[in-house]
Amino acid sequence: MVTEDQIPAQNTEWLSAPPSSGLPPEFRLLCVGPTEPDWIGLTLQLDAVGCIEPKFRWVSSASEAMTVLRSDTFDCLVIECWATNRDDDHWDAPALVHAIRASGCGDPIVLLSGQPDDGLTVEACQSHCGILVSTAVWSSRALVNVIQQSIRLMETARQNHHHVVANHRRLVRERDEADHLLRQQRDIIRELEAITQGTADRGLNESISDSTDGEQPLATRKPRSLKIPDKIKAYYHELLRTYVIMGSGSLGGEIAQLANVLAEVGLSPRDTLSLHLEQVEHLVSGLGNRSSRHVMSRADLLALELVIHIGECYQQVAANNQLNSD
Repeated sequence: MVTEDQIPAQNTEWLSAPPSSGLPPEFRLLCVGPTEPDWIGLTLQLDAVGCIEPKFRWVSSASEAMTVLRSDTFDCLVIECWATNRDDDHWDAPALVHAIRASGCGDPIVLLSGQPDDGLTVEACQSHCGILVSTAVWSSRALVNVIQQSIRLMETARQNHHHVVANHRRLVRERDEADHLLRQQRDIIRELEAITQGTADRGLNESISDSTDGEQPLATRKPRSLKIPDKIKAYYHELLRTYVIMGSGSLGGEIAQLANVLAEVGLSPRDTLSLHLEQVEHLVSGLGNRSSRHVMSRADLLALELVIHIGECYQQVAANNQLNSD
């Protein structure tokens, strides 16, 4: 067994150094209870963990505690709890904890009890408080350790809350970005429709001026309203979901086959983009609080790949028609 005398002098600094307590040197502690704490023992315990100038405050009633908390802040609160089976039990510590939390005070709280009490433990867990059960009460050697643990737990709870809030804001921002991108793509389709309608109107005027036989020009006939079959919509919805999850690695054949089907039905690239946006909106709306940035990036890749395939299909048809005409 190695003793302290056998350790070299240059390696003995850690023996006298105080442990990492996480407590500030001027630790501020509010003690609440019907009996005054053991200040000497508490000071020695805090000094052992590096709190060389602790600041203590003791109040003996709940009203005094609430008054002090309105004007001052503390690193931790320790509330003494009396046993519920005592005849002179008038000290309602759980009610005080509820009042403190309801006032917006998020300081760490430790409940100090002289004997086990399941109800008190439940209250401590629900109010995010530490609890110490010891017959020594304020003179317990474990009091400072429980205070340290309560402070760490409260700090962890604060960090978790900040992460939750930041994550929620990020998701809301991504949802807004997804909605903005969908609106932009819808605007592109409307602009294309306006350009196409303007071209058709110019062709209509030219046909009317050139028509002399009284027959209705071909350009005056209303374009056929193309209805996309529900089977194609359902198939594309499943393809989009699979593409978002798996990527394009093994779906190239399915995308090319769907492009051929859409070209045979008569869908133009603009109509295909409308179908794509409709299914993307359905998919994004069903995400709930999950991220939509990944969905939008994958969906844009699918739309690009599908439109390229459809363009190649129409190009092949045009080339075949040219050969047949020749």
